Amino acid sequence: MLKFSHSLSVAAMLAASLATAQAADTINVVGWGGNWDKAYKEGVWDKYSEQTGAKIVMEEWGGELAKVRAQIQSGSITWDMVSPEAPSVEVGCAEGLFVSLTPEITGDPSKYLPGTIHECGVASDTWATVLAYNADAIQGDGPKSWADYWDAEKFPGKRGMLAQAQYTLENAMMADGVAPADVYDELRKPGGIDRAFAMLDKIKPHVVWWSTSTQAMQNLASGEVVMTDQYNARVTNDIVNEKKNYKIVWDAGFFYGTDMWSVVKGSPNEKAALELLKWFSIPENQAGFSKLYAYGTGRIEAADYVPEEWQKNLPTAPQHAKFGATYDTNFWVENKESLEARFQAWLAQ
Repeated sequence: MLKFSHSLSVAAMLAASLATAQAADTINVVGWGGNWDKAYKEGVWDKYSEQTGAKIVMEEWGGELAKVRAQIQSGSITWDMVSPEAPSVEVGCAEGLFVSLTPEITGDPSKYLPGTIHECGVASDTWATVLAYNADAIQGDGPKSWADYWDAEKFPGKRGMLAQAQYTLENAMMADGVAPADVYDELRKPGGIDRAFAMLDKIKPHVVWWSTSTQAMQNLASGEVVMTDQYNARVTNDIVNEKKNYKIVWDAGFFYGTDMWSVVKGSPNEKAALELLKWFSIPENQAGFSKLYAYGTGRIEAADYVPEEWQKNLPTAPQHAKFGATYDTNFWVENKESLEARFQAWLAQ
């Protein structure tokens, strides 16, 4: 009888828990818009809503940490969970803008790729900046390395390049023969930054600068450039949907960066948002996004749930990850302002 009563008690608690989830307040989730949001809705959030009854409302932003700060300072918080870039998570966490997470929410941190989990965040997407070229413009053997990208005699034609220091200095160091895993050690050495800018001096006459990924892909499609640095999903999108003959050179080396899901501290639905994040941290659920968009997430095992044919498009796929390294958040938190100022001054010369 006692055993039966205990079973009833457990059943009652489970039913109450499910009812609570089903009656949960609307969770306001803020992401990056467009196809990114569409992939999250169809691959992840709709599944959660079906399982729990929770309603998820999506909003779009540009990663502005100041907007989170303003909501908290005014006491009028309307966002529950947001997707900042990793350096912003570092800053926001230090300021107390985001809820600290435990392994109960995130799962075992050792099961994540380096740089994809933080005290206040779990990777929402893991993207890479890669070397890509137009195989119609460069026939036969294309570039195999960033040194090839720098070699305008071997591969004539203009190159596209992002007009900022971050993501660009790393490529310059790889072009000078530094392995991705060693790039930040070299940049931190005396003369390391000068070394990167010296490499940029060499390629500057052959560069068409871009500031948006759309602009970069238009330049590649029009033939204005024969190769470009670019976010991997944008290249894959044009290969798959536009039938472009573009190639990504994964083994040239690349860096991957991470946007993260962070729960806004003191949000109206903080508890519900943490439950959502806990559910999302399960590898199979994370994979729902990567199946529809060519970015990985954070959990290493998530790749196991992505069809093999699509895995080849993800920077987090085992066959690609061995050629990559994570962007150093601390380096850019410390040096972003000064290096961007130096880069813009160099660009104007």
